Amino acid sequence: MSTPAPSPKLRGFYGGTFDPIHQGHLQSALFVQQYCQLDSLDLLPCHLPPHRDSPSSSLHRAEMVRLAIAPYPQLQLNLLELTRHTPSYTVDTLEQLKQQYPGDILCFVIGMDSLAYLTRWHRWREILTLCHLLVLARPGYSSADGDAPELLQQFGATSFTQLKQANCGQILLLPNPPVDVSATAIRSGQAPAALQISAVQAYIRQHGLYPQ
Repeated sequence: MSTPAPSPKLRGFYGGTFDPIHQGHLQSALFVQQYCQLDSLDLLPCHLPPHRDSPSSSLHRAEMVRLAIAPYPQLQLNLLELTRHTPSYTVDTLEQLKQQYPGDILCFVIGMDSLAYLTRWHRWREILTLCHLLVLARPGYSSADGDAPELLQQFGATSFTQLKQANCGQILLLPNPPVDVSATAIRSGQAPAALQISAVQAYIRQHGLYPQ
């Protein structure tokens, strides 16, 4: 008798500049992993974000992510995008990940702010042929903004159970408690200490990042 094929794993990927990573990123990642019962959740720092000015060096940002997630074995650092010398387009990353995990279900984590403008993303339709989108609540954004209503009408899933029944192409809004903090506030020294990550702040001081 042939051995039955293993069940596909649910693999989550949370991309961002992480310049620097903060409690908003960390708590969101932990929420997604637990709420969706993902087999893995990788944080993917961008190398050259197409839509932003040049961030801190890839080495520093990756090390700050590594420090932030060190106490949480359910989270991993993925350096895929940092090995590129071209802009970090999500569709390119997902194509590589699908080649790496051909039998698994990929879930890409974005914020409600990104969903509102998803149709402006490079080859956005192809993204939904490669993965599901898990959408985090963001302060100041709702499912009524921008592209979100039309996208949810066409691709929206009502539950994670429904989403798992397909290999790709669904969008699920997550009921996470939004954390009102930005990397910009941390870089400018204006974020409350409770919303920062102590190991990351120590690294920032040690290396003189984000001088005021």
